[in-house]
Amino acid sequence: MFLAEEDLHLLNDIGFTKTQAKLYLTLLKLGQADGNSLAKAAKVPRQIVYRILDELHKMGLTQKEIGRPYKFKATPIKHGLQILLSQRRQQYEEIQKKVKVFLQKMQNCNKIPSKDQKYKFTVIEGRERLIQIFKLNHKKAKHRIDSLSTLPRLLQTIHHCYQEIIMALDKKVQFRVVIQKPNYDFCFSEEAKALVEKPNFTLKLNGAPLKTNSAIFDNKEATISYFPSKPLGASPILLTNHQSFVSMARDHFEAIWKKAEKY
Repeated sequence: MFLAEEDLHLLNDIGFTKTQAKLYLTLLKLGQADGNSLAKAAKVPRQIVYRILDELHKMGLTQKEIGRPYKFKATPIKHGLQILLSQRRQQYEEIQKKVKVFLQKMQNCNKIPSKDQKYKFTVIEGRERLIQIFKLNHKKAKHRIDSLSTLPRLLQTIHHCYQEIIMALDKKVQFRVVIQKPNYDFCFSEEAKALVEKPNFTLKLNGAPLKTNSAIFDNKEATISYFPSKPLGASPILLTNHQSFVSMARDHFEAIWKKAEKY
């Protein structure tokens, strides 16, 4: 039985150790075998084979026929993998419960009294963390979100934050978006088309290259990408609630907005 490297990685991902996977697959191939025969066929030391067979038996992946010697048979692979996936699911649910308890313990640690809040500049990197931040900012928005973007960056943001954007639009949040007009024929994704049709989502095209990639949330926070032309995740962003910076970002947006043509 030949398995590619990615197949072995899959078995490892769902709960097998390397030796467990080797013995289980060998036993499937043999149909039924005693420990000595299995050790020879799998080229694994006999003392290790019996220990691993005991582990597989407790996992529900083998059945043992009483006799001299004991003979072992592998649980059919379809059912075996279902057993492991079920065990992984249970483990994940247990971890989720523990994480929930942990977060409840920690939530007070992150609370800062309003009188102690200060203006901050924060650099954020990493695609998944950036997506989390964008989703959170869209959820928090109450009145307006203004942004300057390239088309690829806009489509990525819409794809990852679509539900949050829809929820914001349903709350009557006003979206004003300016993208740099591509120098090629382009088409929007179905998600983007759905947003553009919303009365409180206005898109404009700017003929000149945009030198900034930014977003302003309720005139309280602003983000700016270090490298405007790079895709989501490839560039860190600067996030700030400093009102001078937010004001400059808003003034710059308004100047671009006035010159841009409506899509």
